[in-house]
Amino acid sequence: MKTPIFNCTPTNGEPIFANPGKFKMHCALLNGKECELILRRKTKKKSNKQAAYYWAVVVPIIARAMGHRENSEKEKEEVHGHLQLIHFVYTDGQGRKYIRSSKLDKWTTVEWEEKMCEIRQWAAEFFEPSCYIPLPNEVDY
Repeated sequence: MKTPIFNCTPTNGEPIFANPGKFKMHCALLNGKECELILRRKTKKKSNKQAAYYWAVVVPIIARAMGHRENSEKEKEEVHGHLQLIHFVYTDGQGRKYIRSSKLDKWTTVEWEEKMCEIRQWAAEFFEPSCYIPLPNEVDY
């Protein structure tokens, strides 16, 4: 069974649940069992529109700058692979490197836009002078 997430708004030190009945029903399933409760600020996940911008604007422009056919799905995947190796690699506390997933549910909207800003800047410098990637509000996609 997947663990449900219950949205709430802390008020005067007490959680006010968006759906208190659902929370109580879930508590009944766990009655008498030791549990853990994690309370953190809700963040917005990367949107489908942000993903569409990446695949319809960012990747094709970089593909063209690399000499690929920007509308070829195979070549778009290849460019995406290059971008992952350059921009999605992280180093953990022990110095191990890993690629952070670019899947929708792994990023907040702010984190994703910061990554797109990094990629736009890199493309402008690496492929200068002809690789301008418009901002999401500067292009229809």
